[in-house]
Amino acid sequence: MSLLFITNASSNASDIDVQWYRASVATSFFIIGGTNLSQGEFIKIDNAFIVLEAGDYITVETTGTAGSGVPDTDAFCTVEEFFNPVGG
Repeated sequence: MSLLFITNASSNASDIDVQWYRASVATSFFIIGGTNLSQGEFIKIDNAFIVLEAGDYITVETTGTAGSGVPDTDAFCTVEEFFNPVGG
């Protein structure tokens, strides 16, 4: 994964968590934890090189929203798949 873009499209500030689940160790690791985004703000992680293996996944979760607003967080990423016929 070479790009991760997250934006807060809601009308209130929201806390954002991004976690990477590593299937090989059955554990999640924080990439971003509890970052507060105001309306219209975004996080852009680019020029990164995150290698996801079989069973791995990334989650983006809104953990708290100011006021009585409903969280509206959008995220997208850019990935490139490499075929490894020997599986190693």
